Amino acid sequence: MYKVSSNIFDLNTPQTIVPSPTSSDYELGFIMRYFVRRANDLNGFIYEIDESIFESYKDKPFWLMAKLKWRITGPLDIVYKSNGDIDDRGVVNSNKTSIMYTSKVLPNISLYLPNILQFYK
Repeated sequence: MYKVSSNIFDLNTPQTIVPSPTSSDYELGFIMRYFVRRANDLNGFIYEIDESIFESYKDKPFWLMAKLKWRITGPLDIVYKSNGDIDDRGVVNSNKTSIMYTSKVLPNISLYLPNILQFYK
């Protein structure tokens, strides 16, 4: 007989947070952002949560999860080397790309993240 932990079926709504980048995050140039949404609600609310809460949702089958790398420093637009190769994709392009990949798991993530330059310095 299997013993199943009842908390994996937990549907308690997580508390949404707004990240607060630290000075060391700005030195790194990015933060990781964590999101969950109920799996059975295609247009459901997307919750931004912290990493520890994100980890606690890993075993919960009724939640979809995604994390993304969010740039907060650097040039806004693409920077090219003298030979024409890309030197830096730029904050705008990097964050749009992160949203695009995350939208494969959470299709409406762009509605939650309308400000591509959120936290930018």
